[in-house]
Amino acid sequence: MLLLAYEAPEDFALRENKQKFESYMGEWYAYSEEMRKAGVTQDGAALEPPHTATVVSVRNGERLVEDGPYPDGKEQLGGFFLIDADDIKSGAAWAAKCPAAKTGFVDVRVVPSLEDHAK
Repeated sequence: MLLLAYEAPEDFALRENKQKFESYMGEWYAYSEEMRKAGVTQDGAALEPPHTATVVSVRNGERLVEDGPYPDGKEQLGGFFLIDADDIKSGAAWAAKCPAAKTGFVDVRVVPSLEDHAK
């Protein structure tokens, strides 16, 4: 299961104030630790702010490169967690505990195995 954490712009702005950022990250560290103790974490990482992104697409054989953030939405991708979850319901339960769910949202995606697609 992949949890994509979309953060609000004001959450990204906290990175500019060390004290507020440390307080904000405390929630993330606690969340990560809870998942680690439950044995569900496979991987995860925070991402640099959206303004550091580069978006690449190919249209009619031409490569287009744009500086980020690109998506039209207010919230921007701030990080991800790859977890072991039995089903979308249990993945959604972990997503609801994610700090990003308070001011942004968490996209929960099933990661199918290659064997599932070969059938």
